[in-house]
Amino acid sequence: MKSRLFLLPLVLSLLVGSASFSFAEDPTPTPTPTLSRADQVTAIQSKYNPMFDAEYARIMAVKKKHPVDAYVLLNIKVILDDFNEVRRVIDTSLLSDTSDLPAMDAYADEETGEFQVTITNLEQLALTRTTITCVKGKTTKKVSGVKPKCSSGYKKK
Repeated sequence: MKSRLFLLPLVLSLLVGSASFSFAEDPTPTPTPTLSRADQVTAIQSKYNPMFDAEYARIMAVKKKHPVDAYVLLNIKVILDDFNEVRRVIDTSLLSDTSDLPAMDAYADEETGEFQVTITNLEQLALTRTTITCVKGKTTKKVSGVKPKCSSGYKKK
């Protein structure tokens, strides 16, 4: 019995000592050269600034076509407030040295998509609304709506 207890560690040490070890390859790929933070910021800005500028121009075009329609102007104000806040967050984050640039890139992508849909809906709303001019004596009044009507006493010009 004692000889078996003595032989067991001896046999195990021979097996372990003669075994060849294999090492797994590193699962991480070789790192590709990365852009500097300033280059990443420039790439994000060059990608999204033209998109945001075009969306802002579309909003202003709707505002120019309907300068007196209170309902359209209210919708434009809400969209512009959101638009300006998103631009402020993105610009501030891109200027920060600690912000997560891939997250800001994804956020800018998401927001440009949302604004495209929102502005398209605003343009459709603006197309359904018309403005008429109503006159009563020397007084003129502009009325906007889907089917605008002059107030009592006023005649459509």
